[in-house]
Amino acid sequence: MSAPAITEHRQGGIAWFAAEHLERHGVRHGFTARSGGVSRGPFSSLNFSSREGDVPRRVIENWGRIETAAALPESGWALLSQVHGARVERVAAGGPSCHHRRNHAEADALTTTASGVVLGVLTADCLPVILAVPGASAIAIAHAGWRGTLEGVVPQTVRELCAVAGAAPHEILAAIGPSIGLCCLQVGGEVHEAFHERWGAAHTRRILQKSDPWRLDLQTANLLQLREAGVRSSNVAIVQICTCCRKDLFFSYRRDGRRSGRMLNFVTVAEKG
Repeated sequence: MSAPAITEHRQGGIAWFAAEHLERHGVRHGFTARSGGVSRGPFSSLNFSSREGDVPRRVIENWGRIETAAALPESGWALLSQVHGARVERVAAGGPSCHHRRNHAEADALTTTASGVVLGVLTADCLPVILAVPGASAIAIAHAGWRGTLEGVVPQTVRELCAVAGAAPHEILAAIGPSIGLCCLQVGGEVHEAFHERWGAAHTRRILQKSDPWRLDLQTANLLQLREAGVRSSNVAIVQICTCCRKDLFFSYRRDGRRSGRMLNFVTVAEKG
């Protein structure tokens, strides 16, 4: 069975990708591209972080543009400040991490059943994963770089989402966003050894390709982990575009270094109806 389709949306010059099966269930979500914003230079144009030197007022304008384009609220944001592990935090309505989009939770994944909350994570090569149990109005978002993937952040998020939703893994719908691909993600021998020790030889052979140095397939690694956690392959949509290769579409830390912009990945609770 083929994977669920990915759709590219455009509104006011802003582009973002979304999974059709999630949209059919009223789950508002997206993985932004870099077009349609006001940032300049290396941050051109839809950059969502001022930490690497972008002008704050331009970043604020970019936030306003995606909120308008995707019909998202200005408040109620819970943003990840990733720690490159497998920590999952639950977000409650009105909790300390969701008063404003500038607030951040120190974790690698967030989950909630609260209406009015938008979960988000900024990326520039690492893998964003959105999960939802539409019938339970439960959602999650995870950040998976190679360290988080090694630690199993995505299967841990599946377990936490099932706990908050009272659901089984096969009920979960998932979308894997754009990230650096096997073509560009070079890693050292120590990364190969770490995956071999943690996940076994068969798993490692499927996600690491021998070269000089090794190359890691983040998308395949997390897709395998989703399957092993009980999420059906037919429920997983994938944006199969390498962020490092496509400078026209995405920011990339590996390609551009510290002065790289950041994409926004977001999800909010399924609409009632």
